[in-house]
Amino acid sequence: MSRHIWSRLGAIAAVAAGGGLLAVVSAPAREVAQPRDVDVDPPAPVVLCPGEQSVPVGDVGSGGDLGSVPTVRALHVYSPGQTHAAAAGTVADAALGSQVERIGDGDIAGWSALSCSEPTTDQWLVGGATTLGSSARLVLTNASPAPSEATVTLYGPLGEVEDTLVIPVAALSQADHLLESFATAQSSLVVHVQATAGGVSAALQDSRLIGFQPAGTSWVGPSQALTDQVIAGVGFDSAGGSVTVRLMAPQGATVKLTVVSERGVEQWSTGTGISLDPGVVTDVAVPVSRLGAIEVNADAEVFASARTVMTRAATTGVDADTAADATWVSGMAVRDEPLAVVTPVDQARLAVYSPYATTVVATDENGVSVGYVSVPARTIQWLDVDAPAGTVVTITGQVAWSVVMVSPDGFVASLMPSLPQRDTLHARVLASPYPAGS
Repeated sequence: MSRHIWSRLGAIAAVAAGGGLLAVVSAPAREVAQPRDVDVDPPAPVVLCPGEQSVPVGDVGSGGDLGSVPTVRALHVYSPGQTHAAAAGTVADAALGSQVERIGDGDIAGWSALSCSEPTTDQWLVGGATTLGSSARLVLTNASPAPSEATVTLYGPLGEVEDTLVIPVAALSQADHLLESFATAQSSLVVHVQATAGGVSAALQDSRLIGFQPAGTSWVGPSQALTDQVIAGVGFDSAGGSVTVRLMAPQGATVKLTVVSERGVEQWSTGTGISLDPGVVTDVAVPVSRLGAIEVNADAEVFASARTVMTRAATTGVDADTAADATWVSGMAVRDEPLAVVTPVDQARLAVYSPYATTVVATDENGVSVGYVSVPARTIQWLDVDAPAGTVVTITGQVAWSVVMVSPDGFVASLMPSLPQRDTLHARVLASPYPAGS
């Protein structure tokens, strides 16, 4: 029996050896395709503007001092590209655009401006409140031929609000929602919008009242989370006004705030640092009595934005009444890259900050200088632009800046610059075999 077993094992070994030899000899050489790098043109640029502001509660009066709906208002949209309507909003076929609105009366009397933004699937808005006398109206604009659905997550003084809000946005349309109807008594808000399909452009209308008097209405645009950033353009020599910085760290952080003015670093400090719990929105009052900037330095990514309030004499009601207007300015990184804005007013003023001593030059779309200013290190200065409304103004250099509008009668607005161009996309094509069995 043992001889028979050994004979069979020998035969199996011989077959295996023979098969292995045949496999080595007969295997054909296989040519492996090498990866290829290709350039891909970016899609045609488009930016979206939210359109007119609206009174959150509708008309609660019959006119005169009790009228809440504006009777005097003007909205202008500027862009170097063609514009067309998307419901109540505007689509600009360009990488840049801006809108500005002046409302002379009613509950939302004020001056508001905003840089139109690209549609995206993920964006954060730092601003707004839903406490008594406050309204936060979220406006979502979809310029795509495909419908989108936006999931909205709110963060407040106690952290993330447990429930989320889902808002469908039809193709080539707009949807809005009053956040106070979803989450009340939030004294400070950060709004996270995640959209499907081609995404949406999100903006937040922040409107407030002091009793029966308007207390400021403004737009809040998208912000970025950064470790080091500067909020350029707060205060504006506003007697009787106030500045509040809003902070939120998704993963928690320790933050240091430094205030600078036209003279340099101001003697104000929050101490060793502000500790931010994950997802908790924190407001910090900052004493800025003239044009200023706020340096924000953290050990983790933080969203930061500042609200400047300017008080003014009320135009209706009793003589002692006080009204106000307000504007939000987001933090931005100081990078050596060109940033641009479409100026929404004639002879615009820019609030310009630099960490280094430099001369900042603003140019128009033809590269011609339209203004310049010397900026000492760690100061903020006014740069006056000699150009009409609708001019594309670009600044290149390690600076942070914003457009600031202040009227003699106490109205205020501002808007942020953005990248004026899209770089070519780069892709690597890799060879991949067909899946087994196909």
